[in-house]
Amino acid sequence: MPHFQNATLEIIVYTAAALLVVAFGYQLGHLVARLASTKIINQKEQDLFTAQKGFKQLYEQELTTLKGQNARLAEENASLAARVEEYRKKAAGFGGLFSSGGKRADAMYALLLENEALEEALYSQNEKLKQERTDAVKEQLRAAGYRRVLMSQLMNDDRIKGYIQELLADEKHLPHVADAPALPPVRAGS
Repeated sequence: MPHFQNATLEIIVYTAAALLVVAFGYQLGHLVARLASTKIINQKEQDLFTAQKGFKQLYEQELTTLKGQNARLAEENASLAARVEEYRKKAAGFGGLFSSGGKRADAMYALLLENEALEEALYSQNEKLKQERTDAVKEQLRAAGYRRVLMSQLMNDDRIKGYIQELLADEKHLPHVADAPALPPVRAGS
C-alpha cells in the first residue's frame, strides 16, 4: 500500500477512495435489488395473467353452456306452444263433432281462447282480493290491539276506578239479578 509523506493527505485520499467504494457498492446493490424486484414483479404478473386467463376461459365456457341451454329451452317453448295450439284446435272440434262445419269449430276455438283469458283474469283478481282481505284483517287486528291498550289505560286511571267504586257502592242504580233478562245458553264451539 502506498504511503504519502503527508499523513493528512493520505487520510483524505483513503477517505475519498472509501467513499468511492461505498458509493459503487451502493449503486451495485441498488442495481441488484432492482433486478430482483423486477424479476419478482414479472413472476407475479405472469401468475396473475395465468389466473385471469383461466377465469376468462371458465367464464366463456359457462357463457357458451348457458347460451346453449337458453337456445334449447327456447326451442322447447316453441314446440310446447305449438302443441298447446294443436290441442286447442282439437278441443274446439270435440274430436270430430264439429268437423263438418269449419265455422263451428272456429267459434269453439275462439270460445276456448276467451275462456282461458277469463280464467287468467279471474285468478289475478282472486289474488288481488286475497291480498286485500289479508291487509284488512291485519288492520282490524291492529285496531283491536289499540282499543285493548286504550281500555286497559282507562281502567287503570284512578278517576275511572273511583267512578266505578261509586257506582258499585250505590246499589240503587244497579239492576237486580232477578230483574235481569236471561242470557242465552252458550253453545259448544261458539
